Amino acid sequence: MILHYIAAFFLLGGFFFLIVGVVGLLRLPDVYTRMHAMGKCDTLGTGMVLVGLMILISDITNITKLFLIMVMIATINPVITHLIAKTAYNRGTPMAEGSFVINDYVATQRRRRKSKLAELTKGENGSQ
Repeated sequence: MILHYIAAFFLLGGFFFLIVGVVGLLRLPDVYTRMHAMGKCDTLGTGMVLVGLMILISDITNITKLFLIMVMIATINPVITHLIAKTAYNRGTPMAEGSFVINDYVATQRRRRKSKLAELTKGENGSQ
């Protein structure tokens, strides 16, 4: 009987996080914040729902399948959200007005270009 209450806690908690993610998807202004909200809430919500189902199911085969699904979601979802953000950034998708952003990626690329240029000019001057 107590296992049903624990399973209900995980199921309801998972559904709560999934609903919060959907609200974030609909309400947030740009692709970066939407991706952040859905990535976090989707992983946590789905994981909690699967844990709740594992508690309710007594068959070890189905528990193993649910566990493998949970591991796959927990590993693939962050990678996919990173790829979405990187693709949006590379395509020049604008951020929402008023966003506070420190663009480390552009600064790193500029430093790399300057160091490569310095190496090239140093190599050309040294060979003459």
